[in-house]
Amino acid sequence: MRHVIGLDVGGTTMKGAVMDETGRILDTAVRETGRVGSLEPLLIRMADLVGELRASSAVSIEAVGVGFPGPFDGKKGVSIHSPNLNLHQLDVRTPLATLIGLPLAMENDLRTAAWGEAVFGAGKGLRHLTFISMGTGIGLGSIVHGQLLRGGGGLSGELGHITVPGQTVVCNCGKQGCVETVASATGIVRIARERLTQAMHAIPDEAKMLPLWQRVSGDPQKITAWDVAEAAQLGDPIATAVWREVGEVTGWAISLVLNLFNPQLVVIGGGVSQAGEWLLAPVRESVRKHVMQAGHEKTRIVQSALGADAGMIGAGALALYSKNSLSIRS
Repeated sequence: MRHVIGLDVGGTTMKGAVMDETGRILDTAVRETGRVGSLEPLLIRMADLVGELRASSAVSIEAVGVGFPGPFDGKKGVSIHSPNLNLHQLDVRTPLATLIGLPLAMENDLRTAAWGEAVFGAGKGLRHLTFISMGTGIGLGSIVHGQLLRGGGGLSGELGHITVPGQTVVCNCGKQGCVETVASATGIVRIARERLTQAMHAIPDEAKMLPLWQRVSGDPQKITAWDVAEAAQLGDPIATAVWREVGEVTGWAISLVLNLFNPQLVVIGGGVSQAGEWLLAPVRESVRKHVMQAGHEKTRIVQSALGADAGMIGAGALALYSKNSLSIRS
């Protein structure tokens, strides 16, 4: 039985797992990513986490896989741009491989999560799959003809930065009206805060009766995306309208993916996906409205099977395969 370590590096925490070739997790560990001012301390923390897992495991580890945030050139092992970690055009794989002393495979974290769902998750056995993460931001990873789609320079998957017609809010990327400004957790919170604040000024007595107002004790700044989802399920008109808009924009964006890549399956993960069918139902409705009908009738849209572990398990799956020629065979 082969054993590897999968490491998922986030802006706040990094988590790792010892797993076998069937995707079974044997041991896990978590460490703070910490404040990153340069690459060296980040590499040391990553290597320490790998060392901790190796020391606590009774099995021999043959390789390590890492999912890394931001645009990443998996073939070269270079972080093209990771704003949350303050990294730009830096070789991460070479010095990390030296520190851990094991074969090392690295990829962008969303593509890693897509790989995990394709090998061990909701898309097991499929050769055409798209994984979409709806969290603080929005991005995707795609498997096409059984191979991980990277793009010419490792920049594929920036679904969150497609401009939505009619949207004008400035995105963190500098453009106006990106998908992320509406359908990400950040976008959901922004819209709900704005609309609850407006209601509190325009109809204060009625606003106090709203489930959303009651969940946050009248303080819009306390609103989370989960509050909006819960309030919508209780019939709150503001939350319901926000959730409907999220479903519409998400479905519109997914319809572009379907028209372009014709995946057999779309897997939605990330924090927002925890709403389950409450999110998926309006998304599917929007997709049916926007996608070219012929040829897409059999495409399924489902919630992630691996949940928050998709990136970590996908990183382990990355380590189980050739670093530069990932391929799923039917």
